[in-house]
Amino acid sequence: MKQHIPLILSAIALLSPCLPAQGWEKLCEGVSVDASVYDFGDILLGSGPVSCRFTLRNDSGKSLLIDRVTTSCGCTNAQWSTGPVAAGKTGDISVVYKNDEGAFPFEKSLTVWLSCNERPVYLKIRGVCHAKPVVLEEVYTQQIDEQGVLAVKSREIKCGTLEQGGERSECFLVANLSQKEASLSFTQLPPQVRMAAAAITVPARQTVRVDFSVRADEQLWGKNWYEIRPVVNGQSVRTPLRIWTVTQMNTSALSKEEKRSGARVSFKNSTVAAGKIKQGGRIEAEFRFSNTSQKDFILHKIDTDPEGVTCTLSSGGKEGETGAYPVVAAGRDGILRAVIDTSRLPKGEMLVSLRLVTNSPLRPLIDLFVSGWVE
Repeated sequence: MKQHIPLILSAIALLSPCLPAQGWEKLCEGVSVDASVYDFGDILLGSGPVSCRFTLRNDSGKSLLIDRVTTSCGCTNAQWSTGPVAAGKTGDISVVYKNDEGAFPFEKSLTVWLSCNERPVYLKIRGVCHAKPVVLEEVYTQQIDEQGVLAVKSREIKCGTLEQGGERSECFLVANLSQKEASLSFTQLPPQVRMAAAAITVPARQTVRVDFSVRADEQLWGKNWYEIRPVVNGQSVRTPLRIWTVTQMNTSALSKEEKRSGARVSFKNSTVAAGKIKQGGRIEAEFRFSNTSQKDFILHKIDTDPEGVTCTLSSGGKEGETGAYPVVAAGRDGILRAVIDTSRLPKGEMLVSLRLVTNSPLRPLIDLFVSGWVE
């Protein structure tokens, strides 16, 4: 991905998130993009519009068209290659963010319709706008290494939703807080994570963009964490950075009829109101549902927020604990029970969420809630 304008600012100098993506991410069958996310980093309100460009590669055996591109708000404009993109060639989508909304973080989506795909694909731009210049230390507060040379905004990096069989690219910004050039690489990478560059040079008092991708693993469902250990100036860092994704069923190859005829459940309730309970007490919440389809319903995983909630699923007299849920056969009923230990929760209003990761094409993720008040 190419950039046109220096973007990151400090009280000392303009800084630029360099390091365009080194790899290609599959958007849909036959089409790849150099990166699906562009992070402008920190920009200054009143400094004028900023722009970037996404490059799409035709990996199919025939020509394709970028039919149209729409943006999520009027503050973002997009132009794209209007002619046919021959097999093996590339087309571009140029994006301009007007930078006139105000001093706050922004994230805008682009919906792209392609001639080779029935459903649209999505790209994203983001950044943070500041009312006045700031120094790096005010923005990049989480040091990576023990010497405090490099820093990030957060040690936990969100990579969004990932579909089985797919790969998703993301990026994060790294700032050099020192007066000397620094080197950055990563070691002990999980097999699912690929860094776009083997080694990165971070100029003194500047920032770079670090591109990476996460590949789906059929053994991993729902929310999963991947640790990457930085190496700064040749020295391995003790505390890793953590990337997380939510992996769900891939429905992209299914027809409308296949989606409608797939596993499907109907919950009698999506929220349980627990009322008031003394801190340290136990809440038992029950969610009843029916498998209304002709296919078996499979619950791959339940992610809870906060963590530590015990969940069981029963169907036809069989019960399985977390991570070993029984299949709910076609036409059968099921009961999902959640046990919450309130000693781990703060006093006041309580909202516990349960995210079910399923094999239902129409509802691959199902959210349930337990509300109440901890005294």
